[in-house]
Amino acid sequence: MPGNELEIGRFLLANIGKVMLPYIGQLTSVGAPNSSRPGFTPITTLAETNFLSSEDSRKKADIYINGRGVSLKQTGSSFSYNRLQRANLQDVYLILGFSNIEERLLTIDKEVERFHKGLLSHRNRPWEDFFEENNFKSLLDFLMMQGGPNVGLSHHPAEFILEAPPFNISVNSISLYTFDEYFDKYKRDFKIAIRRQWVGQASSSEHRRALGLVQKPGNAPWVYEDIVGKPRTGWRSNFPKEARRTVYFLMIEKEV
Repeated sequence: MPGNELEIGRFLLANIGKVMLPYIGQLTSVGAPNSSRPGFTPITTLAETNFLSSEDSRKKADIYINGRGVSLKQTGSSFSYNRLQRANLQDVYLILGFSNIEERLLTIDKEVERFHKGLLSHRNRPWEDFFEENNFKSLLDFLMMQGGPNVGLSHHPAEFILEAPPFNISVNSISLYTFDEYFDKYKRDFKIAIRRQWVGQASSSEHRRALGLVQKPGNAPWVYEDIVGKPRTGWRSNFPKEARRTVYFLMIEKEV
């Protein structure tokens, strides 16, 4: 979810009956996805827009507009999918019926290793280095609109993508897309971002996330015993130095 979901929700609530949206028509209602079950809760007051701030990764629709699920994205650079694990990538390839899965994984493994060894000038790589266009489009469609490798198909799939600026939202600054339209507009801007974190870093949340990655056997090719780089917050004083690990994951980023 972007950082402007509350602003979008407040704008839509304030403009019920005043805005016409492609595919959806005149704006008549907004709602927040229910937790852990299909359906949504209508939003009728400003205070209720706070329900939109949930970071639940199981939902792909961040908001319901006229009863239809919509994913919210911020204009400019943004993340289309966060923290794609190596084990997850294999699972999604299987779900999507990709061929030559081991060969595809090996291609990304080699690029992660090159980054780990300092052989890449940029951590953000063109998706064309790893995917044919139809496969990358299928992968992104699934991750953005339908579900995820750890949760399967979402109770809240998205039919559309609404893009808006982080502030000063107006009728002229919002755009509603189908996934095909969104992909065609930004397909040259998407990048595969190689990111790392460390087991043993001072940040408790990042340390726990790194431990979670290490504990999945499918992530082993992206886990290294040698330490490259260092966390901004430093290292945990009560954690053995020899148990530290460098752990990698991927982000799908839209660079604009």
